[in-house]
Amino acid sequence: MTQLISRRSMLSGAIKAGAGLAIWNLAPSLTALTPAGSVWGLRVGLLPRSARGASIDAKRFRAALERLDEFIAAHLRDVGAPGMTLALATRAGLLRASTYGFTDRKAGAKVQPNTLFEIGSISKSFVALSLMQMREEGKFDPSQPITTYLPWLKIDSKYAPITGHHLLSHTSGLPDGVPFELIGLDQALWTGFAPGEHFAYSNIGYDLLGRVLEAIDRQPLAAVLRRRVLDPLGMTSSEPVITNAIRPRMAIGYAPMFDDRPFPLRGTLAEAAWVEFGEGAGSVSSTATDMGKYLTMLLNRGAVRDTSPTIMEGSKRDRIVSEETFKLISAPAIKAPFWGEDASYGYGLWTSETEGRMLLRHTGGMVAFSSAIHVDLTSGIGAFASVNANLAGYRPNVVVKYALDLLRATIDGKTLPAAPSTTTTPDKIPNAADFGGTFTSADGSKLVLSADRSRLWLAVGSQRVALESAGPNRFFVKHPDFELFLLEFGRDHDKVVEAFHGARWFTNDRYAGQKTFEDPKEWDAYAGHYRNDSPWFGSTRIFVRKGKLTAEGTPLTPLGDGVFRAGAEEWSPERISFGPVVDGRATRMKFSGIEFYRTFTT
Repeated sequence: MTQLISRRSMLSGAIKAGAGLAIWNLAPSLTALTPAGSVWGLRVGLLPRSARGASIDAKRFRAALERLDEFIAAHLRDVGAPGMTLALATRAGLLRASTYGFTDRKAGAKVQPNTLFEIGSISKSFVALSLMQMREEGKFDPSQPITTYLPWLKIDSKYAPITGHHLLSHTSGLPDGVPFELIGLDQALWTGFAPGEHFAYSNIGYDLLGRVLEAIDRQPLAAVLRRRVLDPLGMTSSEPVITNAIRPRMAIGYAPMFDDRPFPLRGTLAEAAWVEFGEGAGSVSSTATDMGKYLTMLLNRGAVRDTSPTIMEGSKRDRIVSEETFKLISAPAIKAPFWGEDASYGYGLWTSETEGRMLLRHTGGMVAFSSAIHVDLTSGIGAFASVNANLAGYRPNVVVKYALDLLRATIDGKTLPAAPSTTTTPDKIPNAADFGGTFTSADGSKLVLSADRSRLWLAVGSQRVALESAGPNRFFVKHPDFELFLLEFGRDHDKVVEAFHGARWFTNDRYAGQKTFEDPKEWDAYAGHYRNDSPWFGSTRIFVRKGKLTAEGTPLTPLGDGVFRAGAEEWSPERISFGPVVDGRATRMKFSGIEFYRTFTT
């Protein structure tokens, strides 16, 4: 959930921090590997035979697990992550719990089996399961308006009422949002589209569902999740909410040192601010062993297979939810791509059929943690991984996917697949020649780029600076004059014709479009650098480019009365407004209910 203001990171996230997604979501090539366990402190835990199930033959998977350890060691070095916790499971139970790297880089302390990692939005499935238990008890009906359970909730909308189903499936039309503690219960929410029409990921929707749990059970969220999910599964090391009391058990989390600029591959990390969190959108923290128990339950479609004595007395149950209810949770509710792949969203989980296999997946991002869970219901295997860092859009999807590929190959008696590979040198750009040439701005400033085989260079004074890929047509420029924004390029009929760096716009001799633009004079007052001191949000810069007011290049569409829609979709529920204006400058910016103040830095 890091950068909650961003509907998968509109401002600080996708524009700045998430710029490296194309790099982060790939794995490195395996060269010059360090033996697993030497540098990264590999620790492996297998449950006793009685606890993990008699049908698990760990020796059978030895070759696969050794290859996975080698890959993870290289992967952590490549992305610059401090440490990782990993759980692998089959329907019979936990196959393996392992930890890698450091929980505290400064002290050299390594991740331990009992170290807690925040799982972020994977917590949403815990909330969904608890609510569907209540449905089985006749206490919750997902087809009812959410105000049935939260009569105090204010929503300004011209559309039909929002139901529990809409919140569970991210089809409510509400903004992505933030915890109510930050925007206040007295503020009315709003919708961008009729409920059910579109998928728009909404953290505030799951925060509301957490409050529904509290209203129905008349207990705090922590007690509800513990009684309904954690205790029945024997997840006794896990915590339902993040409080100061559990901080000594939590891995130290890391985040980009600078929150106001793009974060490149292997960028500089610093210890992140500690944040308590108790909202339904992402409050759970756990260990690898406990997440193995959660994986096992999902693989058994809601059934509790673990009969170990760690399950709390008085909370034992054969199922978390019935098989019928599990089908409802995992059924596609609406089309929703999962990290670029074809998928749908159910209740608290992405669901898809890939190559004849039914997959359940989710990711989670917090201020200083990044997690992923993948469950192959068809093959009966699952994997969970979490790293103690916010690496600007990164999630360990490649790790859990490769883990499942290795386990599946072992089960099927096939040759183990090679590790996913990508270049570990982001300055190698296969289509570098596309961007070569001179680009000129209206004031005569020039960008001179040259391509040399697979490298792209920018002339800065007497220097040549190698550009590093940040995704299609986007580049990091590691020079003080360019560090606040990515250098981005626009195409016309697949030919590069323009370049952007912040508010600056450059064109080459192939550009044939409009070159002068007019914009309302009052927009000049809105341009500037705005900050919120919460570590969830950081800062963003507003500027006018090509006649459009933008949030770091993302267009803002005027809706009237000083309100702008943020995002390219006409139905986006995200809203930005400015004011009051003093001496020709807006002193505040409000993004979907959150106040930002104008800072003195540019």
